[in-house]
Amino acid sequence: MRSRLWLWVVSFAALAASGCGGGGSSSTSSTASLRVFQGSPDAPLVNLLVDGKIVASNIAYGGNSGYLSVTSGSRHVQVEPAGGSSAIVDQTINLAASAKQTIVITGPVASHTVTTLTDGGTTATTGDGYLRVFNASSSADPSDAYIVISGTTLAGVTPVTANLALNKDTGYKLLPAGNYDIYLTAPGTTNVYLNTGPLNVDASTNQTVFALDNLSGGFTYARLTD
Repeated sequence: MRSRLWLWVVSFAALAASGCGGGGSSSTSSTASLRVFQGSPDAPLVNLLVDGKIVASNIAYGGNSGYLSVTSGSRHVQVEPAGGSSAIVDQTINLAASAKQTIVITGPVASHTVTTLTDGGTTATTGDGYLRVFNASSSADPSDAYIVISGTTLAGVTPVTANLALNKDTGYKLLPAGNYDIYLTAPGTTNVYLNTGPLNVDASTNQTVFALDNLSGGFTYARLTD
């Protein structure tokens, strides 16, 4: 009887030890969020590949892949014409666990530029949101960037970033939730290149507005939630 009791105690202890504590085999790999924004005006429709696998297809000018969950660490990222010719972007990037990044392609496809943005990472504030402006327009290089409450004129207003160059951004600006107009102007003047009209900034969100060349002339924009 004693030997049976002893065996039961040993078995129970072993079972309890295997079910608690340290480095169990059920852990999963960490992930990051990655997207591509296609800001090259003469590029064809493109596909996004991660480690050789197509993860987003037929991205047009001014469009994006949306965030894709990928394994963190070193990833081989390619952007290829949907028709299947040589890659426009072919590089290895390192993604930290839980990071959110956007790969931005700008300029003519034959001499394009690739910029990697780190998204989010702001401190949440009750009733406030964050907005940044990225200059993806070759024709508006450089520009003064303004973020003003909708209906406000630019008279006497200081730009949030002066001389915002191509492939640069204003950084996230903390704003009370509400409607705002974004302007890009010729540096040192109120000669407007781009006026987005009212854009809503929601509380506890991050947004990026990309200033773009309009294919039919003038300027346009795309807005993404980060």
